[in-house]
Amino acid sequence: MRYAYYPGCASLGWSREVDTATRLVCARLGIDLVGLPAAPCCGAGEVQQVARTAGAALGVLTLSQAGQLDLDVMTVCSVCMLSLRQSRALLEEPERAAERQRVGAALAAGGWRYVGTHAQVTHLLWVLWRYVGVDGLAAAVTRRLSGVNVAAFYGCQVLRPSTLNPEDDADTPVSLEELAMACGARVVDYDGRLSCCGWPLAASRRSASDALATRAVAAAAAAGAHVIVTPCPHCRASLESCQQGTNLGVPVLHLSQFVGLALGVSPRESLPGWHVANGGPLAARLSLDFV
Repeated sequence: MRYAYYPGCASLGWSREVDTATRLVCARLGIDLVGLPAAPCCGAGEVQQVARTAGAALGVLTLSQAGQLDLDVMTVCSVCMLSLRQSRALLEEPERAAERQRVGAALAAGGWRYVGTHAQVTHLLWVLWRYVGVDGLAAAVTRRLSGVNVAAFYGCQVLRPSTLNPEDDADTPVSLEELAMACGARVVDYDGRLSCCGWPLAASRRSASDALATRAVAAAAAAGAHVIVTPCPHCRASLESCQQGTNLGVPVLHLSQFVGLALGVSPRESLPGWHVANGGPLAARLSLDFV
């Protein structure tokens, strides 16, 4: 398997350990990642709200670069995946010709042009679940994560809208749980695994953002979770930061970090010491040193 790798801003900024873990996991599974050195921000969030055409142009620029390599795009961020898929839809829908012209003009203003491409957009979650497969991942595990209770947290944008994200059932998904079990862990059921993490509200209504995240973490803790696993670095940040000043104490890992542990990746490489929640109990269960 070979993909044009798009880590996104978060994984190249304040969440670099996600990029590190992803590269190590893919290397162990024989997944070749090809960089996109000129790829910009995906255009999600504030960019889409303030300048929709510019936001779409950023996504189209990334797709165009992947198309020149004749590769599909793989990302590790739910927000990036949805944003790039929205840009992909812009290129495919006949009724949006006028919008495509505006995007083309925006690209031309920056000295770029759109190169036609069939490049599709996927996520590490779908690569592991649908292409490596549950059995394939289980066969690659070198450190079974037995004795660990996992709460899967999907969040909003990896599953919805289902018209753009059809891989798993948006109401009753199983992908994260099946991958966690392939790693030897036990999964817990709890209210909140499909809820919003609060990230989109963090800048404007921090209290509301923290309330959403805290509700999910508290439900996971009440269900006996030792760790929360999510496919999105933004969800991970929200679910971690909301625990400041609380006694919840549930570590939150990106999917790449959790799978990395099962594949023998050193915690010193993929799990930094800045996590808000104390990882000591989880480390003790796995007989690992997370420091």
